Amino acid sequence: MNSCDKTLATYSMKVEDKDIIITDLIYIMRDEDGDIIDINKCTDNSEDLNKIECPNSITATGCDVNKETFYNDEGDVINEFCSDSYVIGCFLLEEVLNHNPKVAKDIEERSYCFAIFKNFTGTITFTIKEEKYYSERLPILNIRGEGNINFHSDYEPDWEEDEEE
Repeated sequence: MNSCDKTLATYSMKVEDKDIIITDLIYIMRDEDGDIIDINKCTDNSEDLNKIECPNSITATGCDVNKETFYNDEGDVINEFCSDSYVIGCFLLEEVLNHNPKVAKDIEERSYCFAIFKNFTGTITFTIKEEKYYSERLPILNIRGEGNINFHSDYEPDWEEDEEE
């Protein structure tokens, strides 16, 4: 992290021996959810998240998600996901499947869209920071899991930081 990076928001959730899924919110919504849910109102842990019936979750938006890869403490890639709407969430897998059972088939067919950590115990933290990305300063989402499985999205082995102007 650059010394002039600024934390814009932080969201955390504690989990006890549950399967968690990190993905874009649109991948867990049912077809009919689009008629009753404004995805822009399901951001940053708002009350509208209750409409997707996943109360034990955190979300973040308003930031670029250029860090969709998870690394372990040694810097090895251990999981990935993708996003389209830029509303990223960490959800309990059982709540997602109760809300939309079709997600099970999607996980099978499009596993690249979902990062799943089995039997996770610990804390997941979403931190939105303003970071220098090439020549711009952008809000960037970093995700960290600390517990029986440690993972983070902010490891960039080939990163060459631009000098401050």
